Amino acid sequence: MQPKKRTRVTEFSYTRPDELKRFVTEQGMIIPRAKTGLTQKQQRRLEQSIKRARHLALLPFTQTV
Repeated sequence: MQPKKRTRVTEFSYTRPDELKRFVTEQGMIIPRAKTGLTQKQQRRLEQSIKRARHLALLPFTQTV
């Protein structure tokens, strides 16, 4: 298991999809909290922002290769 990586981003916004792409895998899955090193509150806000960005077509649901 890899050590946790602390990220310094504390606020997530669906209007900045470039920042959100760092937390999504190539298959389109949201990276779990154990790997991102975020708190529960930050992870929930991240997930909500990613989902909003997907529904507004700012982020794809899946990555096509």
